[in-house]
Amino acid sequence: MTTAPAAGPDQAPAFTTTAACRSWLQTVPLTDAAQMLALFLRELKLQNRATLEAVERLDILELLRGPIYEAQEEFGRRFVGKPQPLAPAEQAAFESSYALWHAVVTGYMRCAEACFANDARMKPKAALVLQRALAALVAEQLETHRVSRSPTAEHWRVLHQLYAAAEQLNVAGHDVPDALRLGKTPGSPQAAYVEALLLGAGNLHEHSQRQIDWAARWARRFAAKVRVVDAPPPFTTQAIPLCVDLAAELPASYRPIDSPGARWLDTLELRRSLKKRLALLAQGAAPDKLNLGDDCTQPACEQLLTLLYQRWCKGAAIRGFERRPTSGACRVVVGVDAIHYYVAGGKPFKQIAPTDLRLLRREQEEIATFGRVATHRDENFSEQHGFAAEEWQAVEDWHMVNASSAGLRIARPLAQSGARIGHRQLIAVCPADAPFYILGCVRWALVDDTLGVGLHFFPGRPEPIALRGAGLAAAGEQYRPGFLLPAVAATGQEASLVAPIGTFKLGLTLEVFAGQPRQVRLTRLVERGADFERVAYEPA
Repeated sequence: MTTAPAAGPDQAPAFTTTAACRSWLQTVPLTDAAQMLALFLRELKLQNRATLEAVERLDILELLRGPIYEAQEEFGRRFVGKPQPLAPAEQAAFESSYALWHAVVTGYMRCAEACFANDARMKPKAALVLQRALAALVAEQLETHRVSRSPTAEHWRVLHQLYAAAEQLNVAGHDVPDALRLGKTPGSPQAAYVEALLLGAGNLHEHSQRQIDWAARWARRFAAKVRVVDAPPPFTTQAIPLCVDLAAELPASYRPIDSPGARWLDTLELRRSLKKRLALLAQGAAPDKLNLGDDCTQPACEQLLTLLYQRWCKGAAIRGFERRPTSGACRVVVGVDAIHYYVAGGKPFKQIAPTDLRLLRREQEEIATFGRVATHRDENFSEQHGFAAEEWQAVEDWHMVNASSAGLRIARPLAQSGARIGHRQLIAVCPADAPFYILGCVRWALVDDTLGVGLHFFPGRPEPIALRGAGLAAAGEQYRPGFLLPAVAATGQEASLVAPIGTFKLGLTLEVFAGQPRQVRLTRLVERGADFERVAYEPA
C-alpha cells in the first residue's frame, strides 16, 4: 500500500485555509484510493494539531468530507467481506480506514469545543458540527461491523458524549442538510445517534455484506422515526423501547437502566412503519416501491426486515432453539475437498473413470439407449485428483461454547494459526465424544480476543459421494465431491444433497456415485452458501 510520510509533531499542514484546501485537492491522486487515504489521514492529523479558526476548520472538514467518503468506500474493498481473521495486509487496510474516520471525528470535536466556548460564529453551527461528528462515528462503526468485530467501549463512550453535548446545547433535534448521506432529507444529531444505536442492536456480524448494506441503509433512513426521551415511554407490547446510559460505555439494550444518564428510544413510529412495509411485502409489493432499495430482493429482504423489526422494536429476536452452555474440544474442517476426505474416513476423493475407450463407448451407447449408464464398475478409479487435505485441523484449539439442537458456537484463540472462516462457508465439526463429523455452515463469525463462530447444522449423518451431470452431454464431465443427507422424520427434514456452488437447476438430472451409480432429479434449492448448495431431490 502506498503511504504518505508520517505526520510528525514539527510538521505543518499543507493548507490552513479553505481556498488552499481546494487547490490541494486538485493535486491528490483521485484514482489511487490507498494513496488518497494516506494523504487524508496525514493532513487531518496535522490539521487537528494545528491552531485554526474554528469556522475555517469546519469549512475545511466540509470540503474534505465528500472525497474522504468516496476514498473510504473504494478502499474498503481491501478488507470488507473477507474471511476471518483478516490477513495482515487486510488488517492493516482496516486499521488505516478506522484511523481516518477517527481523525474526522476528532476534527469535528475540535469544532464542537468552539461551540461550547461560546464562539459567536460557531454557536449557530452546533447542530451541524455534532451531526457530522456522529455521522463519522456511524461510518467508523459500520466498518467495524463489516469486518465481524464489535464496536469498542471507547466508541460507545464518545458516541454518548457527543449526543449528550447536543442535548446540552439544545440542538439534538435540529435539522441540518446532509446531501452526502441523506440526499434531500435533512439530518439531525439525534437521528445520527439513533442510527448508531440501531446498527448496534442489529447483530450485523450475523449477516452477509449485502444484508449489512441493507440494514445500514434502513437504519439511516428510518432513524428519524425514533425519539430519544429521558423518561420511559408508555410500555406496550407493540413497541418495546431500547434503553441506553449516556454515562456508560455500552450499546443500547432492552434492560431498563436506573441512572440520570438513562435515555429511551421511543420506537412506536418506527414499529408502525416497519410493520406496514412487512405487510405489503407479504402481499407481493416490490421492495423498491416501499423505499427499501432497488437492490433488495425477495424473500431475503422480508426475512431481514422481519429480524430487524424484532431487534429494534419488539424486545430482540426470538430464538428458534434454546441454547445451553457446553464445553470441550472439537475437530473442525473447512473446505469441500478436506471435508470430503474426513467424512469418508480418511479416503481421498478420486475420479471415477473408464479404463479404456471401449468402456467409454459402451457407456455412451447405454446413455443413448436407456438415457443413463446401465452398468458401472466400482474398481475404476483414476489417481487422486486435485486434493490437498487441510493440515491445520485442531482437536484442542477449537472449543465448544454453547449448543442447541440445530447448531453450535465454537471458538479458538485469535493467536492460534488456522483456517480463515467466511460467512455461509461449508464446515464439518466432530465433538470429542461424537462418532462422526456433522456437516453444516457458518452462520456468523465474530472477532475479539478469540475467533468465535456460530454454526448451523444440516440434519442427518452425511454420506460422501461423487456427482456429475447425467446424459450424453455430460459423458465426459468430471466427477465432483458432494454429500448425501438422509431424511430426518423427527424434524420433518427431507433428504437432500450438498453439491458444489452453481450445481442447482430445477429438474436437472445428476449421476450420483456412492458405492454404485444412480440418478437423481433436483427438485428444490434448500439453501445456498458461499461454496455449496443444498438441494432436495427425487429418484430420476
